[in-house]
Amino acid sequence: MTGPISPVGPWTRLEELGRGGNATVWRATHAGGPEVALKVINETKVQSESYQRFIREVDFFRRNGALPGVLPMLDSYLPSQPSKNDRAWLSMPIATPIDRALDGRPLADVVEAIATIAETLARLQRDHAVGHRDIKPGNLYERAGEWLIGDFGLISVPDAASLTEDGRQVGPAHFTAYEMILNPSNADPHMADVFSLGKTLWVLATGQRYAPSGHQAVGNGMGVGELMPHPRSLALDQEIDLMTQNRPEDRPTMEQVARDLRAWLALDSTAPALDVSDAKTALRAKLQTSLAARDTEALHRDLAHAAVRQMQDLVRPLNDELKSLDSRTQVDLTNDELTTNHLAVPFEFRHAAIWSWRRCTRVAPLDGPMAPVLRMSRALHLLDDGSLLLQMLVLVSPDRVMGQHYSWTPTELAKAPVGTIEAERMLDDGVRELALAVHAGVAALVDAIPDQPGRG
Repeated sequence: MTGPISPVGPWTRLEELGRGGNATVWRATHAGGPEVALKVINETKVQSESYQRFIREVDFFRRNGALPGVLPMLDSYLPSQPSKNDRAWLSMPIATPIDRALDGRPLADVVEAIATIAETLARLQRDHAVGHRDIKPGNLYERAGEWLIGDFGLISVPDAASLTEDGRQVGPAHFTAYEMILNPSNADPHMADVFSLGKTLWVLATGQRYAPSGHQAVGNGMGVGELMPHPRSLALDQEIDLMTQNRPEDRPTMEQVARDLRAWLALDSTAPALDVSDAKTALRAKLQTSLAARDTEALHRDLAHAAVRQMQDLVRPLNDELKSLDSRTQVDLTNDELTTNHLAVPFEFRHAAIWSWRRCTRVAPLDGPMAPVLRMSRALHLLDDGSLLLQMLVLVSPDRVMGQHYSWTPTELAKAPVGTIEAERMLDDGVRELALAVHAGVAALVDAIPDQPGRG
């Protein structure tokens, strides 16, 4: 609607700014003065709930005057006998609705605005025992850089008679706490404001028009970060979770909400960083020798593991033959104590082993302490001088007792620089010798097994 229309009292109405169930707000002017927001009550019955709420709103402003964080009342009129031609009104400064003021601005600005609103609501509770009960984006404003609360038509004030019947919703749809629908006359208005402010925070943070109904739990798929990604969005989702709890006593106080949002603003949006580049350069200069040795050792270990894989490939046919000899043959045992003891690095070696690998294939066709057992054992040791030491053993002996039927180890210990072709040749030749020794060991094993009764 544009252009002047019928006046309200001394006011010339210019255009409609907003409309609710009980009142309409107009841009208006009076005697060429500055434009104001003129709230005109639609109801003319003095005893009606909506008119009584309007009286309460005007009375609140008349008794308290201008309050920090509150969109002030400039003037008001309450006729003794209101009619269509003589309506009640109040005037306020024109301000920008909060959703329009925050449109396109970063999340921190949204949190700053809601933190300020929370501080104002906490102050109204502390200093005046007032609960707003109508918190929603449409009642919050920005004016001259200040975040303000407007529309006190549903306020709860001390010692005032209830104007609401239970079962009738008090507050805005999509923003109202459940208790304000079920039992508004006895519900704690301050905890209800916490709920509504949580919904308002979500709406303004995500750019949505309406909030989901009820409790908004973390991880419900509608988090702030899921709609408006931000590195610290989870903390806001957790705050909204608390603010919209179904039970009022589970929600934080408005003062706590204000402190939490201020704390959020102080959070660093980047992860903690540590720059040790200068120290790293200095450390490497001091430890150059030891670091080089460490890198060399790591390389040698990798080469030793490759040698193990080669060894396993070479020995696999031998293992397969021994398994065909007896189904209970055990391959690649690591816990055979005799192998561990016999294939340790010889005492005469001046270099210590920095890594060792031992395996034993055990053939034991019979049970019992005197039963003969064939062991085919092999070991690789990486010595601290970077060489690879190969040890092998074929032993046929009674299990768990002294004595032996056959024993073989290479006449000379084989040793070669790890990772070299020489080391590869060492393994290849060594396993060929091992195969010959195993063949002899199998014959000794068979000879050591006594003839069974009834043979032949």
